[in-house]
Amino acid sequence: MDGKGNPTPYLLVVLMLISVGTLFLSGCIDLGESGKVDVIITIEPQREMVERIGGDLVSVDVMVPTGQSPHSYSPLPSQLLDVAVADVYFMVGSGVEFEINHLSTLREQNDDMVVVDCSEGVEILEFGEHHEEEAEESHDHGTEDPHIWLSPGNYRTMAGNVYRALMEMDPDNEGTYSENYEAYIEELDALILELEIMFEPHDGREFLTYHPGWGYFGDDLNLTQMTIEEEGKKPGPLGLAALIDQAREHNITVVYVEPQFDTSSAEVIAESIGGEVVQIDLLAPNYIENIRDVAVKIEGGFGN
Repeated sequence: MDGKGNPTPYLLVVLMLISVGTLFLSGCIDLGESGKVDVIITIEPQREMVERIGGDLVSVDVMVPTGQSPHSYSPLPSQLLDVAVADVYFMVGSGVEFEINHLSTLREQNDDMVVVDCSEGVEILEFGEHHEEEAEESHDHGTEDPHIWLSPGNYRTMAGNVYRALMEMDPDNEGTYSENYEAYIEELDALILELEIMFEPHDGREFLTYHPGWGYFGDDLNLTQMTIEEEGKKPGPLGLAALIDQAREHNITVVYVEPQFDTSSAEVIAESIGGEVVQIDLLAPNYIENIRDVAVKIEGGFGN
């Protein structure tokens, strides 16, 4: 509550999410003439789980397009028209800014749209709770890290929430959803095992990223994430100097950057340590392929 006894904006968001919850239906929906479940997702990485589980039985529209940031993107009028006819919105649910800022607007477009919180069952951590090593200018430890999907283990849990929702909404196609889900989970489990084997020789190593998005990924593999960006801002001179010293101390020669952010600070650090800048994408489609690509790049940065 604020000083006048009114709920704060944060509390309003929390209450709204509680009221939405993970809405597994008390009955099935009318799929209309298409015979498909019309799905809305927030970010591209969610697409693979929905399409692999739903197959030809789902039609998917994404709110934050490729190349845009969920921290700042606002939906276009054409996207609101997609929301108006959607059956279900699979929200990430971990505090992604797009959802905090626009969920009420999306709900206003379609009172009948089911909203499913894909973070159900995932432990959402504050930035400072990861395996992180910080410079003098550190992240706010009271801020939750929304990037849960970058942990393949978390992504597996999110896929389970999608599966159960589709089963509730369209029980006539239960067999198809079950078969698709089991096949996809086998692939995710194989990816998780592959990464564990890949990074076993590098237990406890540090890697340096521009945006603090890879904490959950690092936690899965017992890696320590060092980051350049601080609370959405470039570091000051002291922060840059500290990061350069830390990179040298840990023999870091690669700075990982995301295409959605200004990376001039990363380039300064890479030049100072005689290293290189390598791009990794936390919002890419084709989830398994992208995570494997990121893993290869990070493991390659450790050298021998």
